[in-house]
Parts: sequence; structure tokens; C-alpha cells
Amino acid sequence: MSTETDTLLDWKEVVKAVPSPVADAVAGMVRRHSAELARGFYEVMMADAEATQFLSHEAVQTRLKPSIQRWMEMLFTGHTSDTVALAALQRQVGDVHARAQIPVGLVSRGMRYLKRRVQSLLVETELDREDLVNAVGYVGGLMDLAFSEMSSAYVRVHEQGARTDETFRLVTAGQNLALERHKQLGALTDWENSVLRALATGAPLDLVASLRASPFGLWVQHKAPLMFEAATELHTIGEQIRRLDHTLMPLLASNQAGGPLQESSSVLRDVLASLEETRFVLNTVFDRLVDLEGGRDVLTQLYNRRFLSTILRRELELARGHHNPFAVLMIDVDHFKRVNDTHGHETGDRVLQHVAVMLQRLARASDFFFRYGGEEFLAVINEVTATQAMAVAEKIRARIEQSAVSVSEQVSLRVTVSIGLALHDGHPDYRHLINRADQAMYLAKRGGRNRVVVSP
Repeated sequence: MSTETDTLLDWKEVVKAVPSPVADAVAGMVRRHSAELARGFYEVMMADAEATQFLSHEAVQTRLKPSIQRWMEMLFTGHTSDTVALAALQRQVGDVHARAQIPVGLVSRGMRYLKRRVQSLLVETELDREDLVNAVGYVGGLMDLAFSEMSSAYVRVHEQGARTDETFRLVTAGQNLALERHKQLGALTDWENSVLRALATGAPLDLVASLRASPFGLWVQHKAPLMFEAATELHTIGEQIRRLDHTLMPLLASNQAGGPLQESSSVLRDVLASLEETRFVLNTVFDRLVDLEGGRDVLTQLYNRRFLSTILRRELELARGHHNPFAVLMIDVDHFKRVNDTHGHETGDRVLQHVAVMLQRLARASDFFFRYGGEEFLAVINEVTATQAMAVAEKIRARIEQSAVSVSEQVSLRVTVSIGLALHDGHPDYRHLINRADQAMYLAKRGGRNRVVVSP
């Protein structure tokens, strides 16, 4: 049974164990005191100096307090809600905390405050002793389950983000996966040849370095874990290295010193089979990263959106620590379906490539441009005021409108773009910023296209 299924069963048990009138009393009490509870939650959080690195007082007052009030009200209507949806909500909250890089310890402290405060408020109600015991247990059970789901999601997103950050670091450093694959397969073959050469010449196998100490073995220990998410495959390679170094090679060396020839041949076959298995697994993990080589969209050569979270987390960190303002632009090619339907998909591809080239020409050294999906592009423009960001967006819009896409020697095509602009407003979750830019872009579409709309 999966952990997620276990959690849902636990959730249903907690909800089922409390009488509906008691759950209703808890829900009513939470609704009445939700503003006070939200205020206390963030007072506890903001009392920690570490929290001020991630949360601004403005963001807490205008957005986060209302959000936690809604969360509490939803959590404590669990006796009538879909428990699957309720558990999913907790995972979503954990995702937000991870993307905003809010330490899970701070969240845990706030949750402990909420549990204690809600339970103390229950003592002040008119519930009789038995119902009060049920209510306190119900609150504790729900809060524990909610935090458990949040924490699991937090860890998952945080680990994924860390792996993506490292992949991006390798990509931007010019890591060539095809070359690296060839290099490591060659290193493994070099070690194999050294073993075969020793056997052919009668040189002692003891003089052959262990596979772990070879260039291939050192790469597996130090660099491979940074490149690959495939922990299972890397574990398999590690097991093969240990088997070769500690079992097969000592046995082969012993037989070389005077053991039966037939037994030596059998051990050598095992050595070669183990090396072949290692090659197969190594190719498997490299195959999984082929689509990431270069870290760019194949058609436009802009960054692919996999690395958007890495860039935005970094910009949020800079904005918090150095008060560097930045903006996100969501850029959509107008009437792109009409282009494809009228001129064909090849022309549509040329349009996207043309827009990408224009974006790259207009980019400053510190800006980032992404192929976001379909005919949508996303730009991260840093160290800009609202006025400067608007000027950048308007310049992009105007230059694209003024340029032409060559369809053939006789035909050229002019396209326009609609742009949504969102300036970072202190919210700790970068998804919030992307959504604001996306909504502004749709307002530009509805407003007539070929224009820039700024998110409020």
C-alpha cells in the first residue's frame, strides 16, 4: 500500500472518529477566530530573524494572512469535504513553501502554535467534557496529518529543485553529455583492457588498480551523483564495482597464481559480464539526460522551462537580500493558429524562431528568455523599476511588430505579440508571479492584442 493511500485512510479515520456536531463546533470556532489565528501564526513566524529573509510584512498582511484563514476554514470542514482533495491541498501548500524556500522548521513552529491555540480556544467553548476530548483529539489529528502531507511535498519539491539546480549548473558550464558518455565508457574499457593485458602477458593482477580507484570509479563516486537523478542505477553500478574489486578480481588473481585454467576462464567470463552490465546501466542513465543536453529548446535555442524555477528562485533570493527588483514578461504570438492554418507549420516554426532571435537581440547580459510552451515565451528582466520594465516590454512589442518573417522569396509575414508584465511584489512564491504575468497577457489578448498590460 502506498504512503499516499495510508495517509488518506488515516485522514478518513480521524474524520470518522469525531461526531458531526463536535466537528461543526470546531469549524464554527475556527471561522470566528480565523483572523486572530492567522495573526498569531505569522507573529510566531516573523519573531524569528530567519523568517524575515523569506517573508515581508507587506506580503504577510496583504496576501498570506487571508490565505491561511482560508486554509484553516477548509481544513476544519474535513468531516464534510472530499478527503482526497483536502490531502491534495496540504501537498499544494507544501509545494508553495518549498518554492518560496521557507524553511520547514519555521512552518513547523507556526503549526505548533496553531494547534495549541485552537485547542486552548476549544476549552473556552461550551462543549461538555466528552465532546471537548473528542474535539481536542480531532484538531490534533487533522493538524498532524496536514503537516505530514505538507512536509512530504516540501521534501519532494526541494529535492527536485536541488537536482534541477545542479543540472543547470552543469549545463551552463558547457557539460556535453555525448562527450561525457564517450569518455566514461572509454575509461571503463581502458580498465578492462588493463586486466586483459595483464592476463595475456602474465603480469601480476595485483598491479592493476582497483576499478574504484580508476578514473571511471572516481567519476562514479564524485561526479555521477551530481549529474544523475537515477539513484537506483548508480547503486547498481556501485555494486558491480564492489563485486569486481572485492570478489572477482581477487579470485582471478588467485587462479592466475596457479589455479585451474578452467576455473580462471569461468571467473574471467564473470568479470566481462559484470563490466558489460555496468556499460548497459551507464548507457541507461545517460539516455535519460539526452533531452537536457544544452538545456535549450530545440527549435528556438532559448532556455527550456525546466530551468525556470532555478532562475526565479535565484532572483527571489537576490530581491530579498539586496532589494533588487525584477519582472516577468509573458509573451504570446498573436493569431499563431491562423499562421499555422494559412501558411503551414513550417512557417509557424519560422515565426517562433524569428521571435526568439528578436528576444535574444534585445536581451541584456543579465536577462533570461525561455520558450514557455507552444507560441508562448517568458522573460525574466532583472534590476528594473516598473517604468523600466514597461519600457523593455514595449520595446520588445514594437520591434517584433516592425520586423518581418521571410516565408519565401516573394512573401514575408508580419506578426505581433501580446505581453503581460508582472513586477515582483514581495510574494515568496514564484508561481504567483508567473500567474500574474499570465493573467495580464490574457488581458492584453482580450484588449485587442499587440499591446502590453501590466498586472496590478
